[in-house]
Amino acid sequence: MNIKKVLSSKALKLLFLLLTSMFIASASAAVYYSISMEPTVTIKQVVVQFAEGNDWSKVAGSIGTDNTWCSLSLKAYSNATLTYEQPLNISNIDPTYSHQFRLRNISISPASGSASVSNFTFINFVIKNTAGVSQASFNYTTSGDDWDIPSMPSYLTLPENTEWIVYVETKAAAGATVDIVASIVIAVDVLE
Repeated sequence: MNIKKVLSSKALKLLFLLLTSMFIASASAAVYYSISMEPTVTIKQVVVQFAEGNDWSKVAGSIGTDNTWCSLSLKAYSNATLTYEQPLNISNIDPTYSHQFRLRNISISPASGSASVSNFTFINFVIKNTAGVSQASFNYTTSGDDWDIPSMPSYLTLPENTEWIVYVETKAAAGATVDIVASIVIAVDVLE
């Protein structure tokens, strides 16, 4: 047997296998291309924000850093409507442009199905313009042990350099249990 023939035959087979595997690998590889995105993010001041209303001291409220968060401590009386004329304002500090906003429910507790819910009749948030005219109502009412969650109102247009009033009414059911607490989280969505 000729050694040269055997070596060249093995080398030829190895070369054939190597070329075949490279062909298979290149045929199964995905074809793609890339595009580039290079965003920049600039920190700006929030132009629609919370501001203390004339009744701020009556709600023991607090407003967070940059006026983008607030809390209110409201009361509800059994079988009587309690009115907060102006505990909070929504302010557009932009001197040039009007901005649109709306209220959106995030959460309420106690959850529907809890017997505690029936202690409340309603908790109503009303947005009023500078003339005191109602622009939207966001009313949490009850049906037995369930909350009727308000639907999102349409976007409202808040003119430049303007503050609108958040007016609040609360009412507990006749014979309501004292010290039952409803915790509500509402988002104020602002269109840019």
